[in-house]
Amino acid sequence: MGTVTTVIGGARSGKTAWAEREALSRHDKTGAPLIYLASGVAFDQEMKQRITRHQKDRQNQHWLTIEQPVNLTGAIAKCPVGAIVVWDCVTTWLTNELMQKTEKSRMLHDLTMFLRTVRMHADLYIISNEVLSEPVFIEGFTAAYQQLIGEVHQVLVKESNHAIEMEAGLALVRKGGAADDS
Repeated sequence: MGTVTTVIGGARSGKTAWAEREALSRHDKTGAPLIYLASGVAFDQEMKQRITRHQKDRQNQHWLTIEQPVNLTGAIAKCPVGAIVVWDCVTTWLTNELMQKTEKSRMLHDLTMFLRTVRMHADLYIISNEVLSEPVFIEGFTAAYQQLIGEVHQVLVKESNHAIEMEAGLALVRKGGAADDS
């Protein structure tokens, strides 16, 4: 049975680098396959170039990249049992789901089922952004999005073995002790 580690932090907090280092360390110890579950979509030339660059960088480190902007459970079928998976990024996935006009209750249910399913097959590191963590006046869609990402983060932390908050490159453990204690 695998473990699920959620890593949440602001821009430039070090969350992705930390999750990748943890996954690579676990890979070095076990030899398990490394899977990068990417939810980015190349809407423009700049994003297409970024995705290509990241894929090339990960390929040099023996990662297999699965581009999966929605339908996370479908990605698990592509992962070998015992794999180490890094899912980057929850907020991108959420935006993609909203663009598909997926209902909130279905999104939260599908996310829960994905997390429970992946735990049976792999170790998963989830990367998510803090969204609007500073107190600002918000209304309309921005307020609804902030509320939804908060609910998504609650599901993630509830279903995770470990929850890490990244602050200025420091991993602050919020649930489950050190991520590699599993």
